[in-house]
Amino acid sequence: MTALPPDPKGWIVEQVKQWAVAEVGIKPEHADKLAQQEIDGEELMGMTKEELRSVVPLGVARKLMRAIESLGGSDSSAAAAGDTIGNRGLAGSGGVSEVANELRLPRVEQ
Repeated sequence: MTALPPDPKGWIVEQVKQWAVAEVGIKPEHADKLAQQEIDGEELMGMTKEELRSVVPLGVARKLMRAIESLGGSDSSAAAAGDTIGNRGLAGSGGVSEVANELRLPRVEQ
């Protein structure tokens, strides 16, 4: 495996695919879906949850959302809109519950 550049916004499509499989742990066929949509690092960091959900299944999208958040940052124009995964993340005011509500997932009481 080739080392990835430190700034994910500079990743090419193949590097996003490599990261998704090796670091996030998604199946290669799901990473292929990202590649088919030509998702490079800049696009990955600026994706909205709806866009990500339209490319991969829900469970995979949730894994990717958490991983994107851990990378930090988002594209500045998308950040101004405030609706990108890299900008909002899971650690916002409502945390995981907020994301679950936005994805219309049933709430699980603990």
